[in-house]
Parts: sequence; C-alpha cells; structure tokens
Amino acid sequence: MRELIAIGILFLMGFPNFLNAQSEGNEKNKEISLERERYDYNPEGRRDPFRDLLNIRKQMRKGRRSGVMGIRGVYTDELVLVGITRKKNGKHYAMVLDSRNFPYTVTVGTKLADGEIIKITDNEVIIRQMTKSPVFLKPYKEIVLKLNMEEE
Repeated sequence: MRELIAIGILFLMGFPNFLNAQSEGNEKNKEISLERERYDYNPEGRRDPFRDLLNIRKQMRKGRRSGVMGIRGVYTDELVLVGITRKKNGKHYAMVLDSRNFPYTVTVGTKLADGEIIKITDNEVIIRQMTKSPVFLKPYKEIVLKLNMEEE
C-alpha cells in the first residue's frame, strides 16, 4: 500500500511538468502551422487552367460564329495540334482539331476566327492571334502549338 502511495505522490509531482511540456509543444505546433508554402505556376506548354471555359460555350450559343463555317470560325484557344507533315517541295501542313474534335488541315496563311497561321516547322505551329486588350503592347500575340513527341 505504501508503494502505491509513493508512486502516486511521484506521479503527481511530475504531472505539472508534463502539462507544461505539452503546452509548449502545442505552441510550437501552432507556430509551424502558421507558415505557408509558396507555389509558383509555370504555364509553359500547358493550357491555362484559369481560362473561363463556360464563357466560350456561352459565346458559341450566342452565335458568335454565325455565318462562318470551317476553320475560319475556329478560335486559336480551341485548337489542338495532332500532327505535322512536309511535302517534297518543303511546304509544311499541320493537322489540328477544334473543340468538337473536328479535324482541319492548315498551312501557312490559313485564317482563323481570331488570327492566322504564320509559321509551321517540323514540330510546332506558330499562330498570330489578334488581341483587343489594352494590356498587350502589340495588337497581337504569338501562340505556339508544339507537337508532343513520344519516344518509344
């Protein structure tokens, strides 16, 4: 019985120190949880995840393309590059898909709804997209569609 009382007294004497150690540990955890990690987004080679896709659908429903058929009614943001070929005379042709997965064959000088194909190389298509935004210094920006080359 005396042994149990002695153990109880020792336990009670050490218990306040245990509580202080726990409260100090909680304060340290609070300090760590207040720190934030920094994230940097590099959009190179990827589609813009912040682009309003619903707005494009609304514009299509409103008839923004009305009366324009074919590749001339397709916007630059909708294009996906599928393949590029070159004829013997050196002229490049590119196969692109629109937002409805409809294929088009384009070459340099092909007009789009908001731009024009200005250059095609062995692995990329460069499009001059006309902008009406006052943010850009030039009235256009160049969009590069790269061909994804998978090694086997």
